Amino acid sequence: MVTGGSVDGLISGMSTSAVISQLMQVEAAPQTSLKSKVSAQQKVVTSYQSINTKMSALLTAAKALNDPVAWKGATATSSSDAVVATTTASGSSQSGSLTFSVKKLASAHSLVYGGRVAETTDSVMSGSSFDITINGQTKTVTPADTSLKGVVDAINKTADLGVKATAIQAAPGQYTLQLTATTTGTGSTFTVSGLDGLGADAIATQGDNAVLSVGTTNPFEVSSSTNTFKGLLDGLTVTASKVQAPTDPPITVTVASDTEGIAAKVQAMVDAANATLSEIATQTKSKSGGIAGGPLAGNSSMQSLATTVLSTVSGGAGTLGSLKDVGVELTRDGQLSFNKTTFLAALNADPVKTQSYFNGTTDIDGDGVKDGFADKMVSVADKATQTNTGTLARFITSGNDAITELNDRISDWDVRLAARQQTLQRQFTAMETALGKLRNQSSWLAGQLSSLG
Repeated sequence: MVTGGSVDGLISGMSTSAVISQLMQVEAAPQTSLKSKVSAQQKVVTSYQSINTKMSALLTAAKALNDPVAWKGATATSSSDAVVATTTASGSSQSGSLTFSVKKLASAHSLVYGGRVAETTDSVMSGSSFDITINGQTKTVTPADTSLKGVVDAINKTADLGVKATAIQAAPGQYTLQLTATTTGTGSTFTVSGLDGLGADAIATQGDNAVLSVGTTNPFEVSSSTNTFKGLLDGLTVTASKVQAPTDPPITVTVASDTEGIAAKVQAMVDAANATLSEIATQTKSKSGGIAGGPLAGNSSMQSLATTVLSTVSGGAGTLGSLKDVGVELTRDGQLSFNKTTFLAALNADPVKTQSYFNGTTDIDGDGVKDGFADKMVSVADKATQTNTGTLARFITSGNDAITELNDRISDWDVRLAARQQTLQRQFTAMETALGKLRNQSSWLAGQLSSLG
């Protein structure tokens, strides 16, 4: 509501500003009602957004469990700190163990020159360029100058050369050049021609592969150009960090199904579903005595959404039967519960069947949704949260549109009220002016009557 400056009457003695203010409050009653509606609508939109946030988290958790690859997860343990063993989920799982010894670590080929120069600015080349050959490919390097520093800079700034250079101070006033391959393994070996100012080069480190000796009775060797070995078992990666002494015991890496990780994903989905159900219950609760109801009190659409979430459990897993067999069931207070012990027992007894409870194999209803628990939960959450078309998205958009319309109407009222206030101010100003004239006339008449007396 627009307010203006004081026009308190000097003649009437009336607090005209207070009168105008009271009149404007009456005039602004429709606008005040619109503002209350905006506030109420904002609470409704916020409630939908809160439910949408929980439902989006449920969708994420359900998708994580609905991914078949997630069920192929495995954990790897090593009997020695000489190697680090990790696993990645893949299309198939392979549990088992592997025993081996680390015979060699991968090394990068490097050369050091026997000659010395007094300063890094001294020339180490008789020509203007030199060649480096690695992996059968020769590249020519042309430094900006022939000094040791110029050679180092040119090598290090040449892209994809496969070699890096360092100026080494062998002793005070004695500098030489070291070249090192940027990769390891036998393929990192390189040769140089044209750097004759430092004399002959010598191999400082021979480029070599890392080697594991696998097995104990009839061992065989596996090599890698790096210290990392992939695919020794499906999804297994082994990274060696030190060579074992001949007296060290062999290393055993064991790969086992990550049942704990799978159980954690089930728990995460159940927790996300319960968080969604709790949020819906909070936002739709009815007024009880002195306790206020939620902004969406009695909202049948949201209550129906909660029922749909619950039905993913009560409906079971198609022909497999009740989800209780894998530890998931409904509680009396309208929540989901998860019995990890029951789930792990089922998973260890029959991994394929247990996965089928969550990743179904049959579309019973013909709606494109398979009968697995995670399948159905993904469908429910996706339909609710899809941008623009999801149930919650449409309610949020509709609510925001209503707020925009109400705010436009409030702005229109600002214009009306400003005009009305100006009218009242003019009217009261005119009244004061008229009263002033009457007072002046009264004083003049009184003076005239007094002079006649």
